[in-house]
Amino acid sequence: MIKKKEKIRIIPKLETKNGFLIKGMKYEGLKKVGVLDEFILKYYNDHADQINIIDIVASLYSRDHLFKTLNKSIGLINIPICAGGGVKNIEHIRQLLLAGADRVIINSEALKNINFLKEVKNIFGDQFITISIETKKIQGKYVCMMNHGRDVSNYELHEWINELSKLQVGEIIINSIDNDGTNLGFDKDLVNTIDTKTDIPLIYSGGLNNKDDIFQLLQKNLFSGISIGSSLHFNDNKIIEIKKFLNEKKLNINMFND
Repeated sequence: MIKKKEKIRIIPKLETKNGFLIKGMKYEGLKKVGVLDEFILKYYNDHADQINIIDIVASLYSRDHLFKTLNKSIGLINIPICAGGGVKNIEHIRQLLLAGADRVIINSEALKNINFLKEVKNIFGDQFITISIETKKIQGKYVCMMNHGRDVSNYELHEWINELSKLQVGEIIINSIDNDGTNLGFDKDLVNTIDTKTDIPLIYSGGLNNKDDIFQLLQKNLFSGISIGSSLHFNDNKIIEIKKFLNEKKLNINMFND
């Protein structure tokens, strides 16, 4: 549950491949949108509170493009950057932090081996860990997926959140694969399954469309932030306009990022 003094964050979700911003629907049919650097600067100027970058081919090839982007962004923006994609070991985390990431996003490796998270916490502390949960409904249950939604893990959503709560990771992003890129609004069935007992900051991502949809989600008092892709990338929404609307609705918003 969001704490009363905690300001709600608006976070662009940038999926990248070889230095380009890409986007699909339900984690499939990925298409090139533009140059990643340009969108990072665009969203910073539009008063994003944080930038999340996922390199979806890092585990298959290299992180060279992501490192270059992070190094360049340090001099251009002064808001937190969270980066991930194919993080499998301590050295990957160290390299991302050295390149300029404020937090490192982890998904698949944590699901495969929860002891990896314990090792990360012992070395870096929990403040650097963001766990991305990619979940979809399979036979009536929300299952945690690995490898950009391709493979099923052994965890259901509520089980994995409970495990992460015990470990006290820095924050959790809950991504609805079923609603991703659809602009159909947030996944109501998914949100209704989330246990409000965890005190770890939760971010929601997947299908967010218009300002009313976002307000309806945030009224549930579950999430300390929202992560948006398609409806920002294709100019349906502006971050500052979302913030103005939510501020008028008396939500606790950081209007500007400076």
